[in-house]
Amino acid sequence: MRQKNRLVRLFRALSAETQRSFGEKIGIHPVLLAKYELDEIEPGSEHLERAARGAGLTVPAGERLLRQAATLAKPRQRSGSGPEDLSGRLAEVASEVYQRLLRLPLPGVTPKPEDRQGAAEQWALLRDLPETHQLAVVRVARELQTWPLVELACEESAVQASRDVDRAAGLAQLAQEIADRVRGPEGWQRRLRGYAAAHGPNALRVRGELKAADAAFEEAKRLWLSGSDPDDLLDPGRLLDLEASLRRDQRRFGEALARLEEAMIVGRCPERYLVKKGTNLLAMREYEKAVEALLQAQPLVEERGDARLANILSHNLASAFTHLGRFGEAAEVGRRVRAVAAEMGDEIGALRGTWLEGRIAAGLGRTADALELLAQARREFAAREMGYDVALALLEEAVLLLEEGRTAEVKVLAGELTQVFESKGVHREALAALRLFQEAAEREAATADLARRVLGFLFRARHDQGLRFTAAGTL
Repeated sequence: MRQKNRLVRLFRALSAETQRSFGEKIGIHPVLLAKYELDEIEPGSEHLERAARGAGLTVPAGERLLRQAATLAKPRQRSGSGPEDLSGRLAEVASEVYQRLLRLPLPGVTPKPEDRQGAAEQWALLRDLPETHQLAVVRVARELQTWPLVELACEESAVQASRDVDRAAGLAQLAQEIADRVRGPEGWQRRLRGYAAAHGPNALRVRGELKAADAAFEEAKRLWLSGSDPDDLLDPGRLLDLEASLRRDQRRFGEALARLEEAMIVGRCPERYLVKKGTNLLAMREYEKAVEALLQAQPLVEERGDARLANILSHNLASAFTHLGRFGEAAEVGRRVRAVAAEMGDEIGALRGTWLEGRIAAGLGRTADALELLAQARREFAAREMGYDVALALLEEAVLLLEEGRTAEVKVLAGELTQVFESKGVHREALAALRLFQEAAEREAATADLARRVLGFLFRARHDQGLRFTAAGTL
């Protein structure tokens, strides 16, 4: 057995707790904890330190105990290092842990799976109220101060994050207001509050406020880990996949993928984790791997019957195919993306579907259709002040126009970049690349090759703001 796995077993044994109770205490799902103890998966340093703290020790202290145990197991033992010395030390540690357990407060109202009954009807009524009325109602109506309503408000916040970020933030606040009033054991209350608190940072992430999102998420994670959920009522994969989205936007791709792999083990929505893995790989420009992950998710999403997730999968899969030059497959997968998003009331999703159709039409050589679709997407992006997306659609148009020698039209088009320069969503290096293109277009000296290079840079730099652009290309 590997050293780290032996340490996890030692720490749990010293705690005198079951895998379930120890896992709850230290914030590691019991299934994952069992895999550590069976030497199936090696724990990372963060989980190892949590296990040590759960036993009232440090990792180095655990390593010393294992070394001493190994020494005692040898045929020749040194004087003063007999089994009774080690057992005395272990008993002392176990006694201290046991005394701490005795000091824990007794539980209050115990949450149960049956609590979800009727929650959907309550949520339907609460959801339709104006935001300020929602907050006022949940502060006084005890029958609405329930954990299933927290769960439902959080889920709706996650859905709205890609559609209406202000609405997503309001729903996250509502979830926290309810969570703060839910009665139950202290550990459960902390776990629930941590679950609710993780959704506010998700809205901050979508707004691009990554530093604030990171700080708020760490506080939510602290609450979650300090709490407990003995009956596994809340999905332990939710915070992991929210953290994965944050790490992806921070360009900490390795951490994002690690969180999703952990969610696959302990969470309840493997189809969502695989779709997010595909999104992560798209941002990393690992297009073949993104296709693989998304195709793996496809049957799971179909089985779940989640139309919204299915449409996100189709959009991302079609997008990956366009980057690979596989436009026929992209057209087959993406043909219904815009219509389905519109049917669900997802305006941003429908708009991105328009842009996707334009890119596919360009790849298939349908230039007139492509120009019409890309222009429509650009105008609607501009109306919503989505500067980065405006720039991408505009450059897609410019490539097609310059290939046909229509430099005068590109000069007029480049004038619309002025609005992009004023957008808060476009970082310095992207602006430098766009200025270079605009200056060339104004002189009617822009080429299709320059437009492609700037476009390719913007695709890469969207998730890597440290990437530099020069007249010769990227550095």
